[in-house]
Formats: sequence, C-alpha cells, structure tokens
Amino acid sequence: MKPPLLDIYHLEKDRQYKVRKAFKDFYNGQFNEGEVLTFVEFNFLPYHGGYTVIFKEKKLYLQEEENSNILDSLGEYLMPSETQAE
Repeated sequence: MKPPLLDIYHLEKDRQYKVRKAFKDFYNGQFNEGEVLTFVEFNFLPYHGGYTVIFKEKKLYLQEEENSNILDSLGEYLMPSETQAE
C-alpha cells in the first residue's frame, strides 16, 4: 500500500505528525518511529536549498540534494497523528 501524499508545503500549523519510519536529518538528528511532533512552521533558504522544519519538540533540517529521498516522499516518514493535543 502506497503511503499518503504529504509534502513539506502542506504541513498544518499545530497539527501533530507521527514518525512512520525512523530517519536522520541533514545534521544527523534522529527521528524515531512512533515519535509525535507538533508542527509550528518551516523556513526555506533558496541559496542553499535548505529547509528548517520547526516542531514544538525539535527542529528538522533537510537539504534538497542530500535529503531528496525524504523531501520527495515525506509521507513515507511522517503521517498525521490520530490523536491531537488539546
């Protein structure tokens, strides 16, 4: 079964996302399966092709070339959480 479509531009503010599959970001930050993260915002640095995704719990750093596998298939790594914080 194909994972749902999800991309960095459609993450919803204050929505919780669950890590489906463990991965490491550009700076080797670890994101573990089952971890729940609350999205705040993201920033893009065009010159470097870098994304900083800010969650309440931690930051995710992705670079277009180095992390294209994650950026191109974000739904394999993150999914909306079933439960939401009040």
